[in-house]
Amino acid sequence: MGKRWAAGALVALPLVWAALAAPLAWAQGRTEPKEPVEAAAPVAGEELAVVEITEPAGSLEELRAVPAGEVPAEGRDAARWALYRDLLSPGEDGSFDAEIPVSRGEAVQALYRLSGILVSVDSCPFPDVPEEYRDAVAWAAACGISGGVAEDWFDSQAWVTRSQLAVMLRRFAAWRGEDVESRTAVYWDGETVPSYAEEALNWVMDRGLYQGMTDHGLYPDLPVSRLQLAAVLARLQGDRDTLAGEIALPEGGEDSLSRRKHEEVNRAVEAAARRHGAVGIQVAVIENGAVTDAYHYGWAVKGSVPMSSAHKLRTASLSKMVVGLSAALLWEEGIVDYDADIGAYWGVDIWKPVTIRSLLTHTSTLLNSESIAWDYAGVKAQLTSASGYSGGTPGDLRGWSYNNHAFGILGQTLELAAGRYLDSLLEERVLGPLGADGSFAAGELGEPELVTPLYRDGSLRRSAGNQLQVRRWSAPGATGRQFAGGFTSSAVDMAKMTALLAGDGCFEGVRLLGAETVEQMERHEDRALPGGTYQALPMRLGFGLYGRERLYYHTGSAYGVYNLLSYDPDTGDGVVVLTMGADGKKDTYGVYAVCGEISRAVYEAVR
Repeated sequence: MGKRWAAGALVALPLVWAALAAPLAWAQGRTEPKEPVEAAAPVAGEELAVVEITEPAGSLEELRAVPAGEVPAEGRDAARWALYRDLLSPGEDGSFDAEIPVSRGEAVQALYRLSGILVSVDSCPFPDVPEEYRDAVAWAAACGISGGVAEDWFDSQAWVTRSQLAVMLRRFAAWRGEDVESRTAVYWDGETVPSYAEEALNWVMDRGLYQGMTDHGLYPDLPVSRLQLAAVLARLQGDRDTLAGEIALPEGGEDSLSRRKHEEVNRAVEAAARRHGAVGIQVAVIENGAVTDAYHYGWAVKGSVPMSSAHKLRTASLSKMVVGLSAALLWEEGIVDYDADIGAYWGVDIWKPVTIRSLLTHTSTLLNSESIAWDYAGVKAQLTSASGYSGGTPGDLRGWSYNNHAFGILGQTLELAAGRYLDSLLEERVLGPLGADGSFAAGELGEPELVTPLYRDGSLRRSAGNQLQVRRWSAPGATGRQFAGGFTSSAVDMAKMTALLAGDGCFEGVRLLGAETVEQMERHEDRALPGGTYQALPMRLGFGLYGRERLYYHTGSAYGVYNLLSYDPDTGDGVVVLTMGADGKKDTYGVYAVCGEISRAVYEAVR
């Protein structure tokens, strides 16, 4: 298997031999969210081999000769160090792939190589582990550093989260005989840290291992990128490895102009709210692809419960952006084709060649009426009948007509194609990693008690209880009623999804979407719509809005809510504004004035 090194191995060597003196034990059924369980008896016939442990050699000159591919300057040394020490392998094309999430298998293998121990095994306690990670996972299980996610299941290909990595790092340090007591209890406003990882995350933060990763929040369920892992391991080895102690590492501490000007922006939010008679408002700010600040005003429940940044409002037609994101995720996974006839997903011959692209761009020619059925059978009948369409050719911008009902059909189509609820898809790919709570079925939210009533003209238009009656439907694709405007979320959690687009698929340094996937969503028609904007999939592109050269944006209104999300694709800045009870007046851009005035104030503040 070749020789591998261990930084600080002279300290670790007694621990290695202590481990060898006892029978090798396999941890059966251990999971990350639990403390290590009693190990079972060793597997017969296994062999342990310890490599020759030497002080790592090398110089900065040699290190900096290592190709590091497309890596930001501030992280290049960390990437080169991880490659030089064989902790991470380069991509197939020789690049470092700095933004790509690290898998659980890769994380354990990096620690395994850092340990200096080679364990040669014929089998592994987790049968799902591929051969490339088998030795590393067997070593980690035997030493109590990492277990599986369930009995007999390690899930090596799943992304390793910040919480899981913290647990691995702390156990690894304990295995090496280091002090793993935390002197600091870290508190993260509005974030829920998994109970199994609390001590580990406190220790990691106390040691400064996550420096530069947590400037804007802990995000405990967010994956760790390859560059982030390289920097974390270099910090862990700083006093054991000469090179790790000398290289330049990302420092973090990124400034937020919104936070610096928080009071100034807050005054603008309050002034706009009073001017337009809003009952309650939430605002979330995005700077350079990161959610950096939030504001709230007024009431969540008029006269009794003050609005907070955690409350959840109906986002109205901002829901269409979430449906568009769902389509992009399924396109990225190869499940849907933007330009295929949607009849293939419904299992019928439809009357006109409607595609996902034409649905996203409001050019499907499907009839749009609240009187048309939203259920599966009713939509199927509409798709197969000439009476379900207006004139024109699907996909032709000359037939553009803003179409709520078509977006309901789009959501159903995506669920039928995937065989799963869009909420489930979003939770797995986006909402879960971002620590966001949002749903097309308000009754399924993680914190349903935070859903607000909706007010219009000073009167209650829809109670929280009425909204919470919307639960998950009987089967994926059974109804399209919620997709045009039923997504419920806070402004902050909507901003997390918007920031993912503003960051070209990256969030806090980790790539969750391919850049080409975001590019697909941003692709717009060459001809302008009335009013001078350009239709994208499904947002619009506007030029010269609120002091920015160009903005992608979407508006939404229903039951007295007037909302706006937007982002600048050139700077990564953005704003999400959710309001209720305001007057609904529009500005010169055709956007609800209360939202536009707040957005302008934010964009000017973070310029």
